[in-house]
Amino acid sequence: MLFNTVNSDAMKRNLSDWILAAALVVYFFLVAEQAKPFNRQFSLADENIQHPFAEVERVSGIQCLFLAFFVPFITINLVTLYLKVKHNKSQHEHFYLLQISTLGLLLALSIDGVFTDILKNWIARPRPDFLARCAPVEGTDPLELVGIEVCTAPYGQRILTDGMRSTPSGHASISFSGLLYLTLWLCGQFKITESKTPVYRVLLAVLPVVGALYISLSRTQDYRHHFSDIVIGGSIGISIALGIYHKYFPSIFSENPEKPLIPNEIDTVLPMYSRTNSQAT
Repeated sequence: MLFNTVNSDAMKRNLSDWILAAALVVYFFLVAEQAKPFNRQFSLADENIQHPFAEVERVSGIQCLFLAFFVPFITINLVTLYLKVKHNKSQHEHFYLLQISTLGLLLALSIDGVFTDILKNWIARPRPDFLARCAPVEGTDPLELVGIEVCTAPYGQRILTDGMRSTPSGHASISFSGLLYLTLWLCGQFKITESKTPVYRVLLAVLPVVGALYISLSRTQDYRHHFSDIVIGGSIGISIALGIYHKYFPSIFSENPEKPLIPNEIDTVLPMYSRTNSQAT
């Protein structure tokens, strides 16, 4: 009963953060992803937007979301369960770490997704494959600045509109916000800054960032993004991952990097509970 009460208090303490994360997720899928970008003018002579349209992407949008959220989420669940068994942690300690870790991941991704989509629609830079999406009508002056009204859109209006959302790269920002968060979390839980930490744990902790780098660079190989889009998107994702992680966890170089910064209520409840029991006996 005591542990249920403490777990409930832990959830209530972060309720506003959970509500914010949920609201941002809803806004991302229902509003930000559906919003149309500014109709920026372009030139048919611009070599930066003359690349072919890749109908099969190396990493699709759905795959990117899976890798950025579900892979960290599943990893966090498995590692917290492993730590619970290895260190004989209580059910409450296990739940508390899992709750804080998942909340941080969800906030990092939701904030990043909304912020990135807003910038995409404001900047409205054509993608490297934009002219293939556009397929302008014959006779369009290649040296004249024109708008999407000259496009025949052979792949459909949605593909054409998305062609104006190049900067920043959503794949780069989302993958780094989720996978860098996971790397930081693993570094903290595995205490990789300690000299006695096995090298394989360091490599496992760094692996998610390598994945984020591959996802980001694949967008230039598919001609979905310019290199500058990747740099900007990656910088956004890195900044958000660092900021959100350090809201809930200390530096990986601290004395106890595995412990959440937010106090664990059981530390104060149990001593009082123990004293009450000792007095009763």
